[in-house]
Amino acid sequence: MTFTELLPNLQKLNPSDKLRAIQFLATELSKTENFAPNDLESQSWLDADLGGNLPEYDWGEGGMPSMKPVEYISGIGLVVKAG
Repeated sequence: MTFTELLPNLQKLNPSDKLRAIQFLATELSKTENFAPNDLESQSWLDADLGGNLPEYDWGEGGMPSMKPVEYISGIGLVVKAG
């Protein structure tokens, strides 16, 4: 299967399955890609457990900026809600 054949199917996945696909691809890439020993940033991203609970983000002194609510619509992506 080529990338152009695979891409439409990946776009149909729900966010959870997309994350699982990314983790699978990162694992497969780490098996075949030989990073330079000093490329710690790439290796740390490949080794990261992005499926677990992540710590709260530190927004700094100003706190979380005001934002508009969004909604995920399958096949479209994130859409800003009216309001």
